[in-house]
Amino acid sequence: MIVATLTRVSRVLEMACLFIGALCLLYMVGVVGLNVLARIVFDVSDTAVNWMIPGAIEQVSYLLGIVVLAGLSASMAHGMIAVDFIVDRLPQFWKILFIRFWFLGVVAFALVLSWLLYKDMLATFSRGEASQDLRIPMYLIYGTYAVECLALAIIALREACINDGQHQELS
Repeated sequence: MIVATLTRVSRVLEMACLFIGALCLLYMVGVVGLNVLARIVFDVSDTAVNWMIPGAIEQVSYLLGIVVLAGLSASMAHGMIAVDFIVDRLPQFWKILFIRFWFLGVVAFALVLSWLLYKDMLATFSRGEASQDLRIPMYLIYGTYAVECLALAIIALREACINDGQHQELS
């Protein structure tokens, strides 16, 4: 029952990470593309016309973190890149044990990262820190990163519970 609930919750988190990652990636491509075109107009007009997006580099840099963490979470069940030169030679029992131990390591790493990002979120909130160009409150960015790391931990925990040693990328 716990594994079934964990599976349902992690599937929802996977879909949410895919959705958030896709939205942020589309926005990033749009901002970069528009800024490239605006830079061309800026250069052609001899700096008379400046249509560049304010804070574009800042937007893209913070969104890149969101996209990477969302991609990690969403790809966890679909087979991360693995070099199984040694593990594939093990008997099935040891292979499953090794893979589940690996996912438990990912859970621990994601939980520690989530905790540290949560503490950064609280610290930046209390200090009232904001980003340099757009004045985005930094606690929102750190909070988003912390939630995505927590989602990664839950999805990796599911994989640690149900993974049977078969990799989809090797099938």
